[in-house]
Amino acid sequence: MIEFEKKPFYSPPEFAALIGVDPSTVLDWIHRDQLFALHLGPKTYRIPLAAVMRRLDPEASRPKRVPISARGLAADARRVRRRALATTVK
Repeated sequence: MIEFEKKPFYSPPEFAALIGVDPSTVLDWIHRDQLFALHLGPKTYRIPLAAVMRRLDPEASRPKRVPISARGLAADARRVRRRALATTVK
């Protein structure tokens, strides 16, 4: 992982220097929707820290699976059925 100063937004030249590519490459990624950036003006883009982190380490930014208990789901289903019965009885 690359060590760098974390700040909320990066300009394309700053991001290019960070990862060692030409700034035109970063702009190309932005225009091809391969890198998310905010378009602030005709030639002004800012890349949020989250997009930088995702580009530097795609594995770390993937959502993690969270195990859930089926037992809790069964109780929720019973509550839903009770509510449905209560509203139809009225």
